[in-house]
Amino acid sequence: MTQRTFSIQQELSCQFPGRSKQITTLLGLMGKPQDRIVPSIFIYGHPSSGKTSVVRAIFEKSLSRSQWAFINCVESHTPRMIFEHALNQWCHWVPSVENHLTGVCRIDNVHQFVKIIQEGVMLQEDKVVQIGMDETHYLILDRAERLRDMGPNLLPVLLRLSEMTGRNMCVILLSTIVFEKFKVKGGAYEPLYIRFSEYTKEDTLQILQLLFTSTDRRIELRQSNDDDDNNEEEEEEEINKAEPEYVELDNDFFNGFCDVIYTIFNHNCKDINELKYITALLFPLYIKPIRDRQVQIHEKAKLLKYSQPYFAQATDKLYLREISSVEWNRETQRLDDLNDTDRDANMALLTRNLAREKGEFDLPYYTKFLLLASYLASYNPARYDVRYFSKVGEARTRKKGGGTRKSKADQGGGGKMRPQLLGPKAFPMERMLAIFYSIIDDSLEDSIDVQTQITSLTTLRLLVRANNMDRLDGAKFKCNVSFEFIRAVAKSVRFEIDKYLYDFN
Repeated sequence: MTQRTFSIQQELSCQFPGRSKQITTLLGLMGKPQDRIVPSIFIYGHPSSGKTSVVRAIFEKSLSRSQWAFINCVESHTPRMIFEHALNQWCHWVPSVENHLTGVCRIDNVHQFVKIIQEGVMLQEDKVVQIGMDETHYLILDRAERLRDMGPNLLPVLLRLSEMTGRNMCVILLSTIVFEKFKVKGGAYEPLYIRFSEYTKEDTLQILQLLFTSTDRRIELRQSNDDDDNNEEEEEEEINKAEPEYVELDNDFFNGFCDVIYTIFNHNCKDINELKYITALLFPLYIKPIRDRQVQIHEKAKLLKYSQPYFAQATDKLYLREISSVEWNRETQRLDDLNDTDRDANMALLTRNLAREKGEFDLPYYTKFLLLASYLASYNPARYDVRYFSKVGEARTRKKGGGTRKSKADQGGGGKMRPQLLGPKAFPMERMLAIFYSIIDDSLEDSIDVQTQITSLTTLRLLVRANNMDRLDGAKFKCNVSFEFIRAVAKSVRFEIDKYLYDFN
């Protein structure tokens, strides 16, 4: 490893915590620009695991722009668009008015793509750009799982592009699924695998702390307004004359705030981008009691107590995108400008009745029953499904002395281990579907696609995937809504959900 490569590795390891192993591996495979490299590399991992950011940063710092082409397979959704955009980037060609908004050349199929790489691209009569002749050229395909929809011959050719062209080429695939799901009937070249594992707690905290590296650590303290209204003019003069007071925030303060965010939101949110989004929006509210001289910097318990209502609302509103970040900032800023009495009265804008508001959540009729079934599967023990949802009913066991033995569901003990206190539990999709078909009154129409409705609930984050995508033993989910939400949904379809919940009295 050269000195320049080592400095790049050190810089990127600080920029991307928890990814030093992957950075070192990729830089070691690349070597010098003239070195031969493996024909294809497959980089995979969960969403928001840093794949795209790390790969782009490595190539931006180590190679010239003409040596690599970055293609998003969602934007370039056909083979022709992938080939033409790749050649445009390799040749520094930008479609503009001067060139009639055309590409460097037209490519209709993969055979023409291979031939042009072998022969070179003619930009002018006396200028031909050779690709992969002296230096390695890279083709980076993000969201590579979309290649499966572009024909059976595209992926095998890309994986062996270096062999078929006879040039020094490398194709890098970035995907959120494992390579076994890319298998084609005719077989394909096996690429080199690089896995981006999930972030640990320490890695997540370091990433969140990087958000505050450029933050102003001095906080201006506000003047207290405890005097009478008759002395407003005198107060304004004194405030104008008085010098502003500041307080300095240290690293321990930011570390404590990031730890609070991780503790509260990590249970329901594993996406690092979502955690960064929530952290940026809640930090001004977290330091607000310090600005108002209500809390000292070291009083973390009091800070959390003042910020708890905002954290609870952020869980329901920001993460589910009921309101946008602009609306959140506008409402919190408006409340911040009010005095204490008006602020308590207007706090209802952020803490208004969730049942009424979420009851207006626009979901199709059968999708609401799917959500109800998922909530019942999350909070009811599986052993009581026969009692609540079977048409025959659960047989009661006899006890000595006559009568029937009461189960825990009938006793209503309300113990310390209530399901609603433990949070939602993971359940298999088959169990949710069994409950769904049991609670709907009429037969399901043939035009209703249940799998599509489940995908919609997952996209809206009302359902959360609880196991990895590559698990072969079935998908497991968790219901990500509150009891007030599900009660409002049940009321909208006239379903008495209280009768089907275990130990919710």
